[in-house]
Amino acid sequence: MGVYRLWRDGGFAVGALLAGVLADAFSLTTAIWAIAALTAASGLVVAVRMYETHPRT
Repeated sequence: MGVYRLWRDGGFAVGALLAGVLADAFSLTTAIWAIAALTAASGLVVAVRMYETHPRT
């Protein structure tokens, strides 16, 4: 649980900074699309790498 919280909370800070840098350097639309792509990639990694540990009854 601690590792999950580390990545989740770190993502809030890093994501906000990344979005701000991208919005300043390019545009707000670019920042939104980049964060959406990172979120989708994260979801795909979880879908592929994680597995159920609780046995079905």
